[in-house]
Amino acid sequence: MTLIRNFIPGIVLLAAATAATAATAATAATAPVAAAVQEVKSPVLASFSNGEVITEQDLARYLDRRIDLKAAARNASGVTLVVQEMALARALALEGPGLGVARRGEGGEGGDDRFDDIYAHAVLKKISPACEAPKDEAAAHEFYDKNPNAFAVPTSIRLSRIILPIGSTVEGEPEGGWLMEQVQAIGAGHEKFEDAALKAEKVYKLDVQGDLGWVALNEDNQILRALGSANQGDIVGPVKDGDFVYLFQIAAKRPGQIMPWSSVSASAAQRAVNYCREQGRSDVQQRLFKKYGVHLDENAVSAMFKRK
Repeated sequence: MTLIRNFIPGIVLLAAATAATAATAATAATAPVAAAVQEVKSPVLASFSNGEVITEQDLARYLDRRIDLKAAARNASGVTLVVQEMALARALALEGPGLGVARRGEGGEGGDDRFDDIYAHAVLKKISPACEAPKDEAAAHEFYDKNPNAFAVPTSIRLSRIILPIGSTVEGEPEGGWLMEQVQAIGAGHEKFEDAALKAEKVYKLDVQGDLGWVALNEDNQILRALGSANQGDIVGPVKDGDFVYLFQIAAKRPGQIMPWSSVSASAAQRAVNYCREQGRSDVQQRLFKKYGVHLDENAVSAMFKRK
């Protein structure tokens, strides 16, 4: 099953930079949560009850190091998920010293120890439950019976897409107006969606134009949620998201379902391990966000793209 790369970003770990200077490495490792309040020099995307914040500048600095995540952060939904992971990493870093988790060295990768991905992972591993595979097929089948949601497949759609950068022109027309013309031409039967996609590809080739295959709908993304309410044959858009404008066509739709045991028996043991890890991580995030008073400002994230 194909996923839209732009909409389903990978997971990252990071946090905001601190202005406090430690006298020694040992003092820094055991410093209390009530650190000096970070000076805010750019819009705040997330905040903690101890006064720390995650800003646009923090995000940009991290993405300069994690260039593999830049594509994921091209729209508000992607940035929101990235900032959420930043906040989790910082919360894990605050939790680590009290658990006796030692740092591998000052500064972490890239010189910012508040966003040390490796340290955050070490803390997460220490406080997450141990996840072991079922010992045999009978145990795996028992897990399947008790946890059907672990084997749920979300609603999926056969999706075609046109993607154009904001400010681009196609056949002499601004991208938004040109896409509206394509909607009218396709609706009138004068043009096929794939023909319009080929025209768009002449202008923008960095992402796939046209058929994306079967796409699993993601409730965390507002565009995918909207596509979930569309019917087979519908055209959705133009839709502006981040630095791009999109046009979609729903070729087919499959409802979500619980996969039958016959289809998942071979992979059920590994799924049990993965599901345990997913649930453990979710529980850790919920607990630490509550403990450290984490607040994500989705309006501030959306404002990033409105200013462009």
